[in-house]
Amino acid sequence: MIAALKVVLSSALSGLLGLDAVQAGQFLLSRPAFVGPVLGWLNGCPLEGARLGILLELLYIDFIPVGGVVPPNGTAAAAAGVLAHSAGGLAPSLCFFWGLAAGTLFSPIEYRLRASRSPWNAVIEAQVRSGEFSLQRWLAKSMLIENASLGAYVLAWTALAAGLAWLPGISALYPGTDFAYSLMPWLGLSGLYFRFRTQIYKKG
Repeated sequence: MIAALKVVLSSALSGLLGLDAVQAGQFLLSRPAFVGPVLGWLNGCPLEGARLGILLELLYIDFIPVGGVVPPNGTAAAAAGVLAHSAGGLAPSLCFFWGLAAGTLFSPIEYRLRASRSPWNAVIEAQVRSGEFSLQRWLAKSMLIENASLGAYVLAWTALAAGLAWLPGISALYPGTDFAYSLMPWLGLSGLYFRFRTQIYKKG
């Protein structure tokens, strides 16, 4: 019961931190490098949480949610990866790629959430004209929907990971995922190198 409650609270916290990406604050609290260690600490695996978060950060550092571009969701990726390990019992290497999949597949959901808010514009415009506009109410509604959607999404991926752990022969994947996982630091660092190299040439 306590373990299940911890998973639910961690999922809810993920939804709350995810608001920082666009809707509230933008203090980098939604970045995988922050979400991973926090959820890892809360769920008894701080080192694995930090490692997952930092490696995901290296891969996601160039993705910026600007305009109509909906990149992979780093909060969903880090949360799903950490909880797949702590609650689902999967190996960290498989959890990393589990998190990558979760972050990527949340993009169309996030796009639909943004599109669902478009009809609000006409209603808000009418309220502004009539002098009945309440910014706090609309912001609260928007953030509540985003929070609940991301939290439920992370919870669903955690439940799927727990089910995956029961599949016979799942451990046969671990040698391959362990090898691929060992390459991720080099892949992430090489991406940073070319990114900074491009910036230096631009300034030059």
